[in-house]
Amino acid sequence: MKKRRTILITFLLVAALALGVGYAVLSDTLDITGSADVNQAAAEEAFNADILFKSATANDSGNTASVNSDNDDKASFTANNLKGQGDKATFTFVIENKGDLAVKVTPRVSSNTNEEYFSVSSDWQGATKDLAAGGTLTYTVTMELIKTPTETISGSCIIELTATAEAQTTANTEAQG
Repeated sequence: MKKRRTILITFLLVAALALGVGYAVLSDTLDITGSADVNQAAAEEAFNADILFKSATANDSGNTASVNSDNDDKASFTANNLKGQGDKATFTFVIENKGDLAVKVTPRVSSNTNEEYFSVSSDWQGATKDLAAGGTLTYTVTMELIKTPTETISGSCIIELTATAEAQTTANTEAQG
């Protein structure tokens, strides 16, 4: 009987030791090191290709608005029918995010061919807005004649889009925190 108890106790001690060693082996941390090279220019080009002007509309007859066919992150608009000081023309642009990341979008009027006669403003007032993956935003621009011309004139502008993935980064950080 005593021998049996000794064998049983020895067996239980060996089993407990085996469980401890097994747990230590399975819970050991595995460190993997390595490196990766990212072609920043190619990554930015692929990212920005997903953020584009989907459409451009001149809201008044005689004026034009269009998306650049070679580079759809640029659009242009032209006012042709403004006659007197204070006359306005409005243009509406739809910005689309075809990517799978939420982004922050900043449209910017980069050129005004006739600043002496035309001022340009937008409903965003230079703000940056969040654009969800697969979503769209509407951007409206107003061109105003600031002084009456003595002859027929027109003014053209180009809008450029800038997009950053900050919206997604912020969301991921908050979700992890």
